[in-house]
Amino acid sequence: MNFTEQTEFLTTQPKSSQCGLRTRSVVAGMITVCLSATGALAQELTLSYGVDVTSNYISKGSTQTEDHPAVQPYVEAAYGLFYGGLWASNVKFGGASDMEYDVYAGITPSWQNVDFDMGFARYFYRDDNTNYGEAYIKADWAVSDRVTLGLDYYREVYADQNWVYLGAELAALPWDLTLSGGAGTDLGSRDDLSSDKYAMDIGLSRDLGDNISADLRVYGGNFDDELVVFTVSLFN
Repeated sequence: MNFTEQTEFLTTQPKSSQCGLRTRSVVAGMITVCLSATGALAQELTLSYGVDVTSNYISKGSTQTEDHPAVQPYVEAAYGLFYGGLWASNVKFGGASDMEYDVYAGITPSWQNVDFDMGFARYFYRDDNTNYGEAYIKADWAVSDRVTLGLDYYREVYADQNWVYLGAELAALPWDLTLSGGAGTDLGSRDDLSSDKYAMDIGLSRDLGDNISADLRVYGGNFDDELVVFTVSLFN
C-alpha cells in the first residue's frame, strides 16, 4: 500500500478503526525503539574471561609465589570506555601459601595513535589484612602496524610507593611471533630497600589459536635472580 492508498484507507475508515490503527502503529514504534536500544546495549556491553597458567607469578620483577607455578583466572566487563573486573592467583610469601584477589576498574580513552588505560586496583589476600591498592596510568603509542611503545605508572596509595615501566613491542615476526620487553624502577620510593629497585624483562609470545596464546619470558633485576617464565593463556 503506497502513501496515497494508505491515506485514502485511513480517511474512509471509522474513527474507532483509525484510532486502533494509530495505537498499533505507536506500540509497534515503541517496540522497535526498545528492541533497537536493547540491541545497542548488547553490542556495547562485553564480557571477557579466561585463565593464565604460569610457571612463576612475577610482579614488578619479583616472584609472588617463591618461584612456584600459579593459576590465575579472571573475568572482566566493559561498556564503552569503562571496564571493571576480578582477578585471582595463588601466592606464597615466607613459606606461607595464600590467595590474592584483585578488584579493579578504569577507563580506556584514546587520542590519535595513543591508547590510555587509567584505573585503580584493590588487592585482597585471604590471610593478610594489610591494605594494598594501586592507581595506574598506562599509555601505548602505536608507532606503526608492528611497533608499539608503552609507558606505565603505578602509585601504591597505601604504602606511598611508585613504579614506572617503559616497554616496547615488535609484532609480525617470523612464525607469527611477537617480541616484547621493558624496564621498570621504583624511583627510590621503597624505604625498606637499601637502594633503588629496577627490573627488566624480554620475551617472545605467539597465538596458538583463536583462544590460546603462549609466552616465554626472561626477568632480571638488582634484587632478584634471573628467571625464565613460561605462561599459557586461555581466553574467550
